[in-house]
Amino acid sequence: MGADGENLEYLFELFYADLDIDLKREVVSSIGRHKQNDKVFDFLSSEAFKNHYMEVIYQMFRTALYKSKNDDRFLALKDKMLQFYKNEFMQKMNDYYNFRQSKKLKLTKKTEILKPTLLCGDNRQTLKKIKDRQIKLIFTSPPYYNAKIYSDYKSYDAYLLAMKESLKECFRVLDDGRFIIINVSPVITKRAGREFESIRYPIHFDFHKILTESGFYFIDEIIWIKPEFSVPNRIGGYIQSKKPLSYKPNCITESILVYRKNAPFLLDKNINEYDKELKNDDTIDSTNCWYISPKSDKNHPAVFPEELCEKVLKYYSFKGDVVCDPFAGSGTFGKVAKKMERIPVLCEQNKTYIANLKKGGYIEI
Repeated sequence: MGADGENLEYLFELFYADLDIDLKREVVSSIGRHKQNDKVFDFLSSEAFKNHYMEVIYQMFRTALYKSKNDDRFLALKDKMLQFYKNEFMQKMNDYYNFRQSKKLKLTKKTEILKPTLLCGDNRQTLKKIKDRQIKLIFTSPPYYNAKIYSDYKSYDAYLLAMKESLKECFRVLDDGRFIIINVSPVITKRAGREFESIRYPIHFDFHKILTESGFYFIDEIIWIKPEFSVPNRIGGYIQSKKPLSYKPNCITESILVYRKNAPFLLDKNINEYDKELKNDDTIDSTNCWYISPKSDKNHPAVFPEELCEKVLKYYSFKGDVVCDPFAGSGTFGKVAKKMERIPVLCEQNKTYIANLKKGGYIEI
C-alpha cells in the first residue's frame, strides 16, 4: 500500500479514536480530500447516517458535495443525506455549491428607476408596478396592529396576513442577497372596560415567521433604545402599590429586524458589484444597541427619526442605490435617502400623506 493509502488508513483509525469534536471534524475533512474515492465512499456510506455530532456530519456532506461533480455515487449519497436529515444548513450548503457550478444568476446592475418615485395606494398592489429585483434596500415601519387610527384590522391574523402579502411583493422587487429591515415593537390594545384585560401583541416575534415564510432569513436584531422620559409610563402603578404581579416596566426599546433575501451566494458578491472606492466614514456603531431619541410630528403619529434612517442607509446601502419604504407615512426615510444620494421609492395610501409627499418632488407612477 502506498503512502497515500497508508495515510488514509491512519485517518480512519483516528476517526474511530476518542477525539473531541473539533479534531474529529478535521479528520473527516482530511479524509474527504483523498482521491481514493472507493474507500472514501464506503466510509461515508457507513458513517454519514450514524449518531455523530452535526459538525462532523456537515464535513461528511461537504465531501459528498464536492465529489458529486465527477462521481454519481456521491451525488446519490448527497441527496440521500439531504432527505435523511432535512437540515437547513446542509440545504444552504447545497444551494451555494449548485450556484457556484451554474454561475447563471446575475445581480441587477442597471435599474429603470432613476428619480424619487411615489406609489400611491395599497403597497400590495402598487409595488406590482416595479419590475423584479429593482430595489437594493427596503426599510420600513409597518402599521402597528390597531395601535393608531391609520392601522385598523379586523383581527390580528388578518393583520399578519396583510403584512405577509406586502412582504411577498417586497421579496420580488428586492435584488438577490440584499436587506429588508423592519422596525417593530410590541403593541397593546386598549381595554374595552376596566373589567376586561388588554392584549399585548409580540409583533416582533411574529414578524420573524412571516419574514422567513416570505423568503428572507434572519441576520440581526438591532435594539433602538429611547430616553425613558419619551415613552408611556407603565411603571407608575407598581411604584404606588409595590405589589408583586403588578410590575410593568417602561418600554424604552424597539426592534430593528435585519433580514437578507435568500440567495445562494455570499454577501461578497453584492459588495463586489460596486466601485472599491465607495466606503463609509470612520464613525461606527459597534454594538446592536442604538441610542436615538424619537421624533414627533404634528402631521403623523409615528415618524422615523432622521438619525435612524441615516444609520440604516449607511450600513445597508451604497450611494446611488434605489431604496424603498413600502409604508412611507410622512416620508422621512425618503428625505434622508435623497440627502444621502440614494433614490427613494415610497409607497403610501393615506391621501393626506400623499399630498405632502407630492410636494417633495416625487414622481408618481
